[in-house]
Amino acid sequence: MKDTPAQIKAIIKQIVGANSNLPVTGIVQSIQGESCTVKLISGLDISDVKLKATIDDQSDFILVTPKVGSSVLMLSSTGDLTNMTVIKADQFEKIEICQGGLELLIDSSDSKLSIKNEAVSLKEIFTDLGTLLKQLKVYTPMGPSGTPLPDSITAIESFETKFNQLLK
Repeated sequence: MKDTPAQIKAIIKQIVGANSNLPVTGIVQSIQGESCTVKLISGLDISDVKLKATIDDQSDFILVTPKVGSSVLMLSSTGDLTNMTVIKADQFEKIEICQGGLELLIDSSDSKLSIKNEAVSLKEIFTDLGTLLKQLKVYTPMGPSGTPLPDSITAIESFETKFNQLLK
């Protein structure tokens, strides 16, 4: 009699197209764009480990880059140590999301954030606002006012310092 459970498992694998391999753990050694090199527990280095499902030049993507030295879990679409893809990481260096011309970057290397589209960035908007506030004049019964008073300029400069610490 044949091994019926093994046959059923093989048939399900064919139908679903699933590979029953288990996640492989490793430590990120280096980052190369959309891929990385990972050292396995055995000491073997695996290069060209993908950081997203496919490595391509598409303009719409989500790319999560782990920190060098962090632990990652990987899966292989072929069931061996080729064609590995990171599926989870303990720590991240940056997260990039690009969708329909909108770009979001969270970068822990400099603790800054960038939000922009093809026309403008959030930092540009805040920079323009700071410049506008420093030059703001209003109409008074005596004519146009002068520029803001020194204490207002100090507050505006503090605002500029804060958004420059957060935004790219």
